[in-house]
Amino acid sequence: MTALGWAAAALLASAAPAAGAPSLAAWHGSWVGEGEAFGKPATATLEIAPGEGGATTLAYRLRIERTPPVTYSAEASYTVDAKGRVRGKWTDSTGRTRAIAGGVNAAKWWTHWGSADVEIGRSTYVLKEGGRLLVSDSVLREDGSWHVFAVLRYTRKNP
Repeated sequence: MTALGWAAAALLASAAPAAGAPSLAAWHGSWVGEGEAFGKPATATLEIAPGEGGATTLAYRLRIERTPPVTYSAEASYTVDAKGRVRGKWTDSTGRTRAIAGGVNAAKWWTHWGSADVEIGRSTYVLKEGGRLLVSDSVLREDGSWHVFAVLRYTRKNP
C-alpha cells in the first residue's frame, strides 16, 4: 500500500463510529448558546430529543443582535444507521427544507445540507468536556472554499 493509501486508511479508521450502535443520544438535551452569526453577536437554543422510530429531533432558535434583531428557527429530524451515517431533513422559518447527510462518532456529529441549485452547507456539533457543545456552520462558496458564518458555544441546561 502506498503512503497515500495508508493515510487514507488511517483517516477512515479515525472517522469510524465508536463501538456499539451509533446514535445521537449524547447530544440529547436542552442547550443554551452564545457566539457569533453573520458577523454579529448571537444567542441560540437547541432542543435535541428522541423522536419516533429511533429518530432524533432538533428544534433550533437563533437570535442575532442587530437593529432590528434577526430571529431564525428550524426543526429537524435525523436517523442514524448501523455505520454511523446520518440522514435527515431540516425545515426552517424561511420556508426552506434541506436534505441532510452526514455522520457521527463518539464526540462529533457532522452534516452536509442543501443542494447546488440553492446552497450547500455543513454543520458540525462537537461535544466538549463539562457539558459543552461547539456548533459551527459553513456554506460552500463558488470557488470551492468553505465560509464559516456561525459559531456558537452551548452549555447543557439539563445534565
